Amino acid sequence: MFDLQVLGDQIVMELSTLIEQSVIVTDKNGFVIASKDPTRLNSYHEGASISMKSHKELHITAEMCDKLQGVRQGIVLPIVISKKPIGVIGITGTPLEIEKYAKLVRKVAELFVTEFMMRQEKERGIREIEFFIFDLFTTENSMDSIEKRATLLDIDISLYNRVAIIQTFKQFEITDIENLLHIQTIHPDLKIVRWGLEKLVLLIPIISKNHLQAGLENLALKIQRISKQQVYIGVGETKEFNELAQSFQQAEIGTAISSRQNKIIFEEDLKLELLYYSIPKEIKSEFLRRTIEPLLAEEELLQNLEVWLYKKGSLQEIADELHIHKNTLKYRLNKIENILGIDLNDKNDLTMIYTAVRILTKK
Repeated sequence: MFDLQVLGDQIVMELSTLIEQSVIVTDKNGFVIASKDPTRLNSYHEGASISMKSHKELHITAEMCDKLQGVRQGIVLPIVISKKPIGVIGITGTPLEIEKYAKLVRKVAELFVTEFMMRQEKERGIREIEFFIFDLFTTENSMDSIEKRATLLDIDISLYNRVAIIQTFKQFEITDIENLLHIQTIHPDLKIVRWGLEKLVLLIPIISKNHLQAGLENLALKIQRISKQQVYIGVGETKEFNELAQSFQQAEIGTAISSRQNKIIFEEDLKLELLYYSIPKEIKSEFLRRTIEPLLAEEELLQNLEVWLYKKGSLQEIADELHIHKNTLKYRLNKIENILGIDLNDKNDLTMIYTAVRILTKK
């Protein structure tokens, strides 16, 4: 059952803005758990205890104040949720004067509690989906166990066939996720869960690639307005539901490449990047050591080589972009050849160096 202690202070503060009289909230045993008067906190309120046990409103007169422990003139009413009293709310004042709005005060308190409980239930549902998706991508599960758990969460696994990851650089709260689900245009059954502190994982229903692209672009703009930062998105290939862990891994690669190319990356569109990102880290390091390591200490030369490799145009056009003389560019390219012991006019050497620079810069 709901613990009123969580909301007691908020109820008192809210009601204090609506009425002039003092308000208290007690637990099921009649002990004051919320009051603007700190001297009343944790004190026993016998009138609240009676109201709680009888499930009835109790008017406390001046005469009763001499007989009951810890009470003041006023009215106490049980706070009832799902036909069960969970505590008592008390209003100080002459009963005849305050009874006209005592029930309204109780109704406000009950609505406050009900709304809070509904929010808690919704947050619990989102967290359960987060745990389900985390387990789906990180642990071995039989299809039978996946289907049973998905059924309990009211997830139709036949709807979903790929995964997207959004690098947000911001930690989102559950209320943020609810808002994103409300404003997204991808699909009504889209699932969005938090992954770590700065990523969102999207479980994508079966839709066309063009529709997904447009929906992700729209969602990215809305997230950027919230986070005030550029976001990066990678999308995995379409898979069967029990193979979506592979789509998730592909989306991670896509997100890393997206941060370099500043666009949404669909894994199925990758070519050389797919090769570069699939090479083990140790092999990459060894390849770089054997190819362009001597150039790593020459930052200017390395930057000029990168521009020369990537940019189309004549030497003069590339030199103009680098803001140097054409002869200076020629001199630096010759120096690179001497340092690395290569010939940039040789196709094999050119391919090797191009590959090394792509791996180094991850572009």
